[in-house]
Amino acid sequence: MDTLQQFGLLCPQCGSALLQEPKNNSAVCSGCRNPYPIERGVLNLLRDETTSTDEHYTLQWSREKGFLQFLKSQAEVKKIIPGGQMGWNDLFEEIRAKGRTNPSPRVSVYDAACGFGGIASELVQDDTAGGIAYLGADIHRSLGDITQEIPQLALCGQLIRWDIGNPLPAAQKFDYVICRAALHHTPDPRRTFASLCKALKVGGRLAITVYRKKGLARETLDDAFRKAIIPMDTREAFAVSRQFAVLGRALQAIQGEVSIEEDLPLFGIKKGSYPVQTLIYNYFLKCFWNPVFGEEYSTLVNYDWYHPPFAYRYEPEEILGWYREEGLEVVKRDGIEAQYYFLGEKKA
Repeated sequence: MDTLQQFGLLCPQCGSALLQEPKNNSAVCSGCRNPYPIERGVLNLLRDETTSTDEHYTLQWSREKGFLQFLKSQAEVKKIIPGGQMGWNDLFEEIRAKGRTNPSPRVSVYDAACGFGGIASELVQDDTAGGIAYLGADIHRSLGDITQEIPQLALCGQLIRWDIGNPLPAAQKFDYVICRAALHHTPDPRRTFASLCKALKVGGRLAITVYRKKGLARETLDDAFRKAIIPMDTREAFAVSRQFAVLGRALQAIQGEVSIEEDLPLFGIKKGSYPVQTLIYNYFLKCFWNPVFGEEYSTLVNYDWYHPPFAYRYEPEEILGWYREEGLEVVKRDGIEAQYYFLGEKKA
């Protein structure tokens, strides 16, 4: 399958069609003749461009850290992470069900900020690869690890190195556009959201999750630590992030609960009883620890929060406004302590 033509991928410089050149392991613009390398099945539209966001996620989603393999080997992990909650499972089954019918044209999916390949792994399977056309994009340089973990991608999809904050350089519009837990990590999330909407067909569906705004104490303390950690290089930041996991483990080991006898609206705390680590984590400081994750992956979760250059948080009304402004009707919304989920349809 010529995936460049299937998705109508275009040159970011001049907008002309890209042509695959297997002999040179690259794609070449049919207009300005700019070349774009293809390495380990990944079309690199950014070439040598790099940012601190790219550097962060190149480590986080690398084979060295192996989060996709960890997720596959530990079934209970999916129930713990936000990506296994809210509306994601229903949406993925909806897409898989359509893919199993082998429609013509295939069900098209744009996975914006495809990360470690979790969504590709959910959608591209032996019984769906014939009916799904999957395009995954991300800014980091570990995308080639995904193609090695999900060989079926070669049958139905393409990974591209691309900044999702910019409109997707593709002529095709998509049945589904997905941006899971990534919109808030872009420099201008509202602009990124508009770019995602431009990639959607009329009648298509756009699903996102964004970070939920926390109480004053948690927001203030998290930002103070982020300010200190963001300037660090990736290895130093990862090592420092381990301290939050160690603190979380120590707090979780404390037996008994803290009883709050009345609502404390300044802190966002409702009357009730809380385990010590839950109280600290939800209202004062993110210090993730889970024994299933262990030290390495608990550290990874904390690193994911404290080191990315951008980590915006939202109230649901603001995101609902974005959907309205772009002509999308929200058909499902959900939320957990950490994030909000929205699914909308493009009406015109």
